[in-house]
Amino acid sequence: NEPLPDRIDAFITRDWPQSIPGRKAMYQAGFLLTRRDETMVQDVSDVVLEGNYTSGYQAANGWSSAGYGGYVGSMAMQGLMAYFYDMVRPNTAVELNQCRYNHMGLDVRYNHHPNFMKNRKQLHGKCRNNSPDDVCEDCMHTDMSMIYNVHYTYCRKPWNCQAKGYPGGRKDTRGDSIDTDAVDIDHCLMLVHRWHEMRTDFENKLYELTGDELIKTSQKGKYREDIFMGHCDGDGGRSYRLLKADDATWKRVQELYTS
Repeated sequence: NEPLPDRIDAFITRDWPQSIPGRKAMYQAGFLLTRRDETMVQDVSDVVLEGNYTSGYQAANGWSSAGYGGYVGSMAMQGLMAYFYDMVRPNTAVELNQCRYNHMGLDVRYNHHPNFMKNRKQLHGKCRNNSPDDVCEDCMHTDMSMIYNVHYTYCRKPWNCQAKGYPGGRKDTRGDSIDTDAVDIDHCLMLVHRWHEMRTDFENKLYELTGDELIKTSQKGKYREDIFMGHCDGDGGRSYRLLKADDATWKRVQELYTS
């Protein structure tokens, strides 16, 4: 309910799923829409070149010891841009709904790690965005019709061919499963399936244009065809089927996008 800035220089999403109770919230580096402004580029460069960054997990960490540290990406876009638009150029950025923009399908309540311990019982189940009314959309179940763009991260990349879920994201080896503590497995597979639908649409149109039979060999995978649509031979990235086509076919791709 905060008023919009008189001049909007950036649209951002916060990295609420990574936030620590009582600490500054980072920006999510997968999405940053900014006004073209050479002075902004120079000002960001000045912050980096100054190098005033305090490492560690204490409250006075990060850029200019202002509390923008201790997270994944604190020294890079996650922490740098949060510090820049919060402290260097305050009241010029607008936070968008992270369930609709830069959608990751992540739990935005204090239910599990990261950065939340079960002994903080007063916060368990509360919104990570510190809403006084405890209002936050459940990004793990946002309807596809309400999502503008997807950031494939915790739901894994579509070419990872990952269809199994397990708490913590590890059943046998590190990263062998989608972390069901952080996301809903069915929602993730729906997002991944949408990507494979788009790849299939591209393949089919390219085949109609060229008649290149090599394209069809890329769609013969049998693993979870309901999700991966023939693009995977098994679970894991090594089972992904790359899109194949003749050199002459690749040269004609642009024809699909020109009238």
